[in-house]
Amino acid sequence: MSRRLLQLVIPVTPERRMFRIHDPAVDPDAPGGPLPPVGALISTNREQLWVGSLQEDINVRLVLEEWDGAPPPCGDAWDEEAKGSVYLRGQLSISMGQAGTAVHGLRLGGGVGDYSVRVYASNRDVVTRRYTALFDRHRNPLSDEFQQEKKTLEGLERYLVQLWRDSLAETDYGLVSGSSGTLVGSTLACCALPVAAAAAERVWALWLVVDLALVLVEDCCVLTPVLAEDCCALFGSLLVTAEIAVLTGALDACGGACRSECARNGTIA
Repeated sequence: MSRRLLQLVIPVTPERRMFRIHDPAVDPDAPGGPLPPVGALISTNREQLWVGSLQEDINVRLVLEEWDGAPPPCGDAWDEEAKGSVYLRGQLSISMGQAGTAVHGLRLGGGVGDYSVRVYASNRDVVTRRYTALFDRHRNPLSDEFQQEKKTLEGLERYLVQLWRDSLAETDYGLVSGSSGTLVGSTLACCALPVAAAAAERVWALWLVVDLALVLVEDCCVLTPVLAEDCCALFGSLLVTAEIAVLTGALDACGGACRSECARNGTIA
């Protein structure tokens, strides 16, 4: 079952009736961006996802989630749904245009690669109708009455953006098939670089046990041919034990680091 790794709840001020999710290395205002999502919930290109809104003067509520696999559908609780994909280099930013940046360089547990994205929205038409009705009741939009009623609409238009890496659902998130060497390498890859360096020293020390076992097996089999079978069996057992120790040590060194890295990026469910 998929697990939620991160959840971020923030207010967003749409500019030109949209907000933009993108890789931090990309300038969303540069030429070559997606088409404005006019009449659509989202518009995407390789490194950007633009989410359409019906508001320009009212903040909306955004819930951003990262999952370790495809999350369970929740479309029944929302009015609209759209799907897409975006390439991210392990981080994302959310741009509000002239209103500023809502999020900059949020680190993702999935690392570099293509992310599947699911976007939900609700109350878009409701807020639009209520905001239009304010101008019918109050001729002066700068009046206290108008501004107080406008505040009640803040955050009523809601969005949920869920993203995950399909290709990593069975690797970097902890379900690795194959050799123990592959598992150690994949586990180290998901750690932060400073922690990975320290973990690598620990793994190297543990691998010395394996090298020693191999040398002893060779010497034993050469010097005492009569007892070669028993000797090799003895040190073969040692070799298996040592390899398990390497695997266990690597996981112990990196597991906590991966969890702490995710914890610094947002609220972990």
